[in-house]
Amino acid sequence: MSEKKIFSIDCEVDGLYGKSFAIAVTVRLNGEEVSQFQGRIPDEEVRDTWVRENVLPALKDMEVTHSSSEELEEAFWDFWMSQKEGSTVIAHCGSPVESGLFRRCVERKLDERQWSGPFPLHEVGTILYGIGSDPCSVDSYNKANGIEIPFAGVAHHPMYDAQSAAVAWEHAMKRVIQASC
Repeated sequence: MSEKKIFSIDCEVDGLYGKSFAIAVTVRLNGEEVSQFQGRIPDEEVRDTWVRENVLPALKDMEVTHSSSEELEEAFWDFWMSQKEGSTVIAHCGSPVESGLFRRCVERKLDERQWSGPFPLHEVGTILYGIGSDPCSVDSYNKANGIEIPFAGVAHHPMYDAQSAAVAWEHAMKRVIQASC
């Protein structure tokens, strides 16, 4: 399992079913990051009150890189296409947010993209549930197992969340493989 390329994505959206305003991906191979993507749009584009109060503060050090959600999502799509080959795609509780991101990207150019999304999109929460851990918290799993996050940040920062999910996945999958032997 450690020889697989892991594409761990986290996306922040304007309301649970809204458009993306911050996206991060860590691509890992053999437990090491080999590539990453980070993108964000201006805070003024975010309308949801809960998101403005609870998510935007975590992004204070994240650079604004794009002017609109569509521009950000298209940059993400280009990155995805450059990393797609051989990737195992993961997200912590990837529906509806990360699955929605992929869907919006595909639907923008459905004829050319409909077969290019990830299949499957693996759920870190499901692996945690399967090994008896809280499926809703990679942070509690990582803390309980002494796993350090390779990004200095906090929950709701998409790079922190993507890296937290990646290291939890790697650790949990080793446990699953060992248990099946």
